[in-house]
Amino acid sequence: MSVVRQAKRRRWAVVAVVAVLLVAVPAIVAAVRPAGQSIAAAQLRALVLGSETRPYQGYAHSTGSLALPELPNLADVSALFTTTTSTHTWYAGPDRYRVAVLSAAGEHDIYRLPEGEYTWDYGTNTLTELTGQSTVRLPRASDLVPPELARWILRSAPADPVTTLPARRVAGIAASGLRLVPADPDTTIGQADIWADPGTGLPVRVEVTARGQNAPGLVAEFEDVDQTAPVVTAPKPAPGSGFTVTNAPDISDALGALGRVRLPATLGGRPVRTTNFGGVQGAALYGSGLATFVVVAVPPNLARDAADAAGQAGGATETLANGEGVFLSITPLSLAVVRPPGMRRGFLLAGLVGHQVLRAAADQLSQLRRGGP
Repeated sequence: MSVVRQAKRRRWAVVAVVAVLLVAVPAIVAAVRPAGQSIAAAQLRALVLGSETRPYQGYAHSTGSLALPELPNLADVSALFTTTTSTHTWYAGPDRYRVAVLSAAGEHDIYRLPEGEYTWDYGTNTLTELTGQSTVRLPRASDLVPPELARWILRSAPADPVTTLPARRVAGIAASGLRLVPADPDTTIGQADIWADPGTGLPVRVEVTARGQNAPGLVAEFEDVDQTAPVVTAPKPAPGSGFTVTNAPDISDALGALGRVRLPATLGGRPVRTTNFGGVQGAALYGSGLATFVVVAVPPNLARDAADAAGQAGGATETLANGEGVFLSITPLSLAVVRPPGMRRGFLLAGLVGHQVLRAAADQLSQLRRGGP
């Protein structure tokens, strides 16, 4: 090789190295830039709880590692807590937002507007207008976007202690952190870690770890976020697309006709927190803070199917005061199905409490008379 050609090659090598460095500099700077210092945990909690009107738009993903069984009619809900869900959110306020759930199969959008709610399914090219109000809405992907998940956790445990975590950089934000450790020893939640913008209170990352575990079982984080107000308007049907109008789905659609039954004022040593939960007779929420569980009265055929699904997922059958129950622990979630013999209803129990609490509640439910307590 000639001296001239070697010189040219060296010059081009220098150019290439410089180009690579120029491209890499922003990433390197972001990686080594200090995340800053966290503000006091109590102050950050107040900021997060007050961030509901803070607009934003960005990409996020949530990853769940719970080994949930596919309970009857609840496969979509189970998927939220067993796989990774990617979303693009445009949030102008609590009554005006759009959440696009992104997957290999396409995109499914949820629009929430003051005048109503819509869904858009790109796979079927169908726009659906939802009328009415859900009595008890099932969880959906928009509930696992970091701001929604963080605010739900802090609202659920307003008196539980919080401590300051080291700051970390998330989606370009020097986020302050806090850790909430439930005070109630019966909850299966060990800790919830939340990082948020210390200036606005917008949560950007949430980690939920079960008691006794080292790694979080649920993580929600922004990959990119811009705290500016998006324009969110009602979707318009595209040429050739389908359009339907239907009632807003709720938990009764998924579980069938709910049992008309008065539930006890106390179950498993836990006082009732909400009777006729969400306006549904036969459903109630028990406990306080994060140590809560839901009880739903269901038709016997659905209780049978749920018990079979729980058993196939590794649930154990136990003899109750009257009849049998199937119990399944999927850290941090505890499930139980109660099937009293000769009764025209069964009960589903699910919550963030240990087996001992659900077992005591199941024993009481198995002895309920047809008219209630």
